[in-house]
Amino acid sequence: MSITRWLGTFRSTEMAGVLLFVFSAGFPPLDDASEVDLTIHMLQHVLIILADVMIAYPHLGRRLIKSGRGGWLPRLALAVSALLIVFWHLPGPWDVAVINPGVHALEHFSFLLVGLLAGSWLLLLSDSGKIGALMAAFFGHMGYAVVLISPFNVQVYSLYSLQDQATLGWVLLLTGPTLVIGIAYVIARNPDWLGGFSGSGVRGGARRTTFLNRTKVPRWVAPTFTFVLVAVLVAYFATTAYALGTAQPVPAGASTVYISETPVTWQYSPQTIKVVLGVNATVTWVSRSVSYDTVTGRDGSFGSGTIPPGGTFTHTFTSAGTFGYYCQFHPWMTGTVVVLPQGS
Repeated sequence: MSITRWLGTFRSTEMAGVLLFVFSAGFPPLDDASEVDLTIHMLQHVLIILADVMIAYPHLGRRLIKSGRGGWLPRLALAVSALLIVFWHLPGPWDVAVINPGVHALEHFSFLLVGLLAGSWLLLLSDSGKIGALMAAFFGHMGYAVVLISPFNVQVYSLYSLQDQATLGWVLLLTGPTLVIGIAYVIARNPDWLGGFSGSGVRGGARRTTFLNRTKVPRWVAPTFTFVLVAVLVAYFATTAYALGTAQPVPAGASTVYISETPVTWQYSPQTIKVVLGVNATVTWVSRSVSYDTVTGRDGSFGSGTIPPGGTFTHTFTSAGTFGYYCQFHPWMTGTVVVLPQGS
């Protein structure tokens, strides 16, 4: 690929969309925060969908609009998108996606599909279909907000506190009016969508090229956005690599648990460690992870707070017993410290 062509790709909306997807689904600080903050988790979903609209619309959406293809595919795309969005916001699937990394990845790819459909086949809905979809999104958005801030203190998501749930509810409630503004703007740009006949004799329910296909985004927006995302990702991973590379070695014979990470797994190694009071009951957890992690005792007797990449946490056990712990950011990460009495 020539330098000119590479620069052209760098400037494209599709490239910005790809990088936004990588950022929203795979940038460790954002993904870690989404596990413990319900509002950030929801924001992550929105960013994934937006990223894939940016990928699909320039590549496929414009061509579909120009071709005028319709039929049953736009309605199928709407049904699939609605079902995926509703399914992943039900308490059961949502909680499973938090505690199971495989389901978590599947959730991300489901929202990727929603974004791809929104940037392509959904644009071919009839005018009345577009208005209906927008209105359904508005009422669904507001109804979901009301459920989350219910005065009956119903805990919808067991892994998040009622306060966290209420915060998301109010965020949704306060952002709901922006959907109304968006719907009004779309209709104002396409008044024939309200029905009847236009001055040119085109029936209001007919499919036509909309303002989406006429809107011109300034050329500097995509490359600037791409540059910012690349800079953030490179800076984070470069800093992380430096922290991991310069971490102090652990003394030989020490009671050590490593927080290990591969491209597909996160786990404590070893998951179970045995120590003896008065001998080696001081345990050090050493991060070898590119993400943030915690060591949180299930009984509340010890907790590390946030451990950055390359960081450590040390705790001395003073009583015999079996102590389980987990990572707040990655609930599937679990470990156990078995503390034996002195002389064992």
